[in-house]
Amino acid sequence: MSQSTRRHFLKTSAAGVVAVASTQGFARTSEISKKTIAQVRALEAREIQSTTADWDDGLAHPIPYINPPGKGKDRAIVLGGGSEYMSSFLVGYFHAMLENGVNLRLADIVVGTSAGAVLGSALLGSRLDLFSAEFNLLADYPKIMAKLVPTKKFSPSQERVMKMGLAAEDGNPDTIQAIGHAAMAAKSIPSEKFETNIKVFLGNMKSIPEKMYITTIDCYTAERLVIAPNSGISVITACAASASAPGVTGPTWVKDRVCMDGSIGSTETHCDIVAGSKRALVVALADTIEQEKEGLRLNHLPNTIVQEVKDLEAGGTKTKLVVVGMLPGRKTMSVVDPSIMEPAIKYGYERGMQDLPEMKKFWA
Repeated sequence: MSQSTRRHFLKTSAAGVVAVASTQGFARTSEISKKTIAQVRALEAREIQSTTADWDDGLAHPIPYINPPGKGKDRAIVLGGGSEYMSSFLVGYFHAMLENGVNLRLADIVVGTSAGAVLGSALLGSRLDLFSAEFNLLADYPKIMAKLVPTKKFSPSQERVMKMGLAAEDGNPDTIQAIGHAAMAAKSIPSEKFETNIKVFLGNMKSIPEKMYITTIDCYTAERLVIAPNSGISVITACAASASAPGVTGPTWVKDRVCMDGSIGSTETHCDIVAGSKRALVVALADTIEQEKEGLRLNHLPNTIVQEVKDLEAGGTKTKLVVVGMLPGRKTMSVVDPSIMEPAIKYGYERGMQDLPEMKKFWA
């Protein structure tokens, strides 16, 4: 049976089952073969992805990355997402390193997702000192941050897409496409306003810093996109796309694609981009489902960071994984709560100081 014939058979079979069930008064999902439904959805997802098969924008890269840009590099850094919480932690962590002889700017490649995209760009673009000052200011005045990125009251369409993220049980293309389509239909913070907010922290930076790779997800196709320094895309747009949390901000247009947060996929850290490097510092928000349920993520998509690190090491990359985890003294929290910024900066600095002896050996 050819692929097109099989596709037609699966679709008509599923449609037939639904029609029969409807006429008999029990059109319930449980009456239909879950395997058949999954196959049809997978086929439909592939058909949607095929619509960009002949595009030459150079953005879409499958997972794992074919011939990754980190291959053969010496030092690599991978920075995951985590909204205000991760951003604040990284400000503190980076300063602990830079002020004590660990020059993270020597990295040959930095991969950033969401908050990691913004902080990685600030690090390589020599904006970290000013960025830190602004963040400390906002930590003292959480109301200012809340005004920049409102996260207290959501519209029904925003709530719908956020609930989809929390209900997701896999990182399959059809699941990601559904979230992406809902994100496009949500009345969130407009991308233009969000880009203006990004400029508050990155200032007059225009281009993506050399060595910086920023990840995002195509809302329509669910393809993983990697925005490289030579892509011709501004660093502000790239960071806004990478941090466009579904139901909160964006989506953001990147060339001819509308994009959402780079963590909405089968990986939230994209370690495969630095596969083949000699050593890699990886900073991730959480490494267990339990941590996610405590409020450390805005979705419950599979967390693959432990396996990603194993894959890096199996390929010869010496890896140091820093798991941020819960803010000390807290049992639950929200990563988008501006009031956590000040203690998170302090926590990041303290963790950095704890890691300093090991990092001096690792990074030297």
